[in-house]
Amino acid sequence: MNLAEKISKEAAISFTGMGLGQLFRYLFTTLLARWAGVELLGIYSLANAVTRISEVVGKLGLDQGILRKVSREENLENKQTAILSALKMGSISGLIFMLVQIAIAGYLAENLFNQSSLLTKVIVIHALSLPFYIIIHISAFSTQAFKLLKYKIVVTEIQNPLILLLAMLVCYFFYSAESAIIIPVVISAVLGCLTISLFLKKISGVNLLSVQKGVLDRDLLNYSLPIMFISILGTILHWTDVIMLGYFTDPTTVGLYHPAARTAGIIRIVLLSFAGIYGPLMAEMFVKKQTSEMNHLYKLVIRWITTFSLPIAILILIYPRKVMLIFGGDFLSAYPILMVLAAAAFIQAVFGIGGSALNMAGFPKINLFNTFIACGLNIGLNFFLIPTMGGLGAATATLITLSFIALIRIIQIWKLLQLTPWSLSLTKPILAGILTFGAGYLLKPFIMPFHTIITLMSAGFIIVFVFFTTLWLFGLDEDDSGLLTGLQIIFGNFKSTPPSDK
Repeated sequence: MNLAEKISKEAAISFTGMGLGQLFRYLFTTLLARWAGVELLGIYSLANAVTRISEVVGKLGLDQGILRKVSREENLENKQTAILSALKMGSISGLIFMLVQIAIAGYLAENLFNQSSLLTKVIVIHALSLPFYIIIHISAFSTQAFKLLKYKIVVTEIQNPLILLLAMLVCYFFYSAESAIIIPVVISAVLGCLTISLFLKKISGVNLLSVQKGVLDRDLLNYSLPIMFISILGTILHWTDVIMLGYFTDPTTVGLYHPAARTAGIIRIVLLSFAGIYGPLMAEMFVKKQTSEMNHLYKLVIRWITTFSLPIAILILIYPRKVMLIFGGDFLSAYPILMVLAAAAFIQAVFGIGGSALNMAGFPKINLFNTFIACGLNIGLNFFLIPTMGGLGAATATLITLSFIALIRIIQIWKLLQLTPWSLSLTKPILAGILTFGAGYLLKPFIMPFHTIITLMSAGFIIVFVFFTTLWLFGLDEDDSGLLTGLQIIFGNFKSTPPSDK
């Protein structure tokens, strides 16, 4: 199996799983927005932001650390020892940060967000999910280190959001709207932990019940901690807009912002789909000093990310009003926010692979510096823009920040690894995207009068057809034949075997 086939095969699994997961999350947000209202959606978003920050701190970077260590280890026993160590350290950390979040919940709700006791309650209950989610992520990345993505995808991208959606429906119809934003997170975390523990035992032989046998692995921790700070800053960067909107405005404004951010986040699915397999391959090539292979991998992944993210971005940019109407008429005013966030997400998707390249090549401290600068820039921009522009100011701050960090990473990767994203092949999807945008914009007046769903489905079909037909007319590269493997998986039986080195 050649490089292109390896990437496409695992990326197809990721994209399929993440696509389903995004669908479930989208349904969750849409139904919650329509049924619970803007304010309760805003409260859920604020509590979720606090919990995600606690989670990333509690992981101690061990998810990324174990991915790198197990990918490099050849001995199965050493792999098992490392996984048990990571799980033990993560479990202890998860319990500590659960207690910390519970302790400070009241202070955050009353002093940071100026909210009622309901937000305090939501933050406290969500804290109970922290140990389970930390174990899920460490276990999932451990299975990924064996160059198998389907187990991680099944749990984190399919099961967890599906359970979240189903639990929300049960809570809303049989209890209350308030319970629908409180209980589902915990249920999803517990069931996800049970499932991933079974997969982990199957792939690695590690039993989660034997976690007490784990020992402190200083080498793993020394590598993981810089990544932890990167993850912390990255998570803060991701949630800064929500946190600062909550501070400067109110839950209603946050509630308007949340669906726009969720929609724009669809574009990042493409990045995450390729990042899962790119990381282990990059780490392996760097250890073997395969510079030409690294360059080929880097260019190929960026081109494919550009190819598959462009149609999504084009659809959102041409029809932002229709997209926001999915959540109800109360959310229509947020369409400019959606447009800005979609542009930001596209830039992040195309160039976001640079962060993984730096980590896997042994430069986590540089990535930490980049993320620190981006976080500071984003906070500063939000501080000045949100009071005057509200949600649009937060979105603009995100766009400027992500554009800046993308440029910085391009330069660093060129200097440190002699890798560049530019190739003649990259111009093909870019030109196809320009032509598709023009065609979609010209056809817009003819399909806008229809129902929201019909308009978006029709527009989506037209954009995909025009884009890929144009791309085909430009001519496919030799590597593009490897995409057939991915298509076989998508339309086949969703099976994946360890990639062959042949």
